[in-house]
Amino acid sequence: MSPEEALTEARRQAARMRAAGAYAGTRPREPLPPEPTAAQLQAWALIEPDVSRHRSRRPLAPAIEAVKRLLLRLLGPYHHELIAEQTRFNVALLAYVRRLEERLAELEAALRERPR
Repeated sequence: MSPEEALTEARRQAARMRAAGAYAGTRPREPLPPEPTAAQLQAWALIEPDVSRHRSRRPLAPAIEAVKRLLLRLLGPYHHELIAEQTRFNVALLAYVRRLEERLAELEAALRERPR
């Protein structure tokens, strides 16, 4: 049996089983989330960590938070450089993807306009 024949037979059997109620309890697929807008992608590309979220809820919370604040202050220049590099990469990648989307739109328009 060829792959095409096997696919046809599998679809036929699935349709027969569906008609018999075999898949009655399954949920339909959830729709895909909408594609992010250009503004959302731009906002996501820029990294801005919220340092105020570094909290501890342990019994020794004040001491742990003090150590965390000290570490954040000591490692701040290193973290800022990493964040800056990652943000530059994200923005450059976003610009590249936008250029690819524009090229794709141009090629699709040219293909539609081309006589067959």
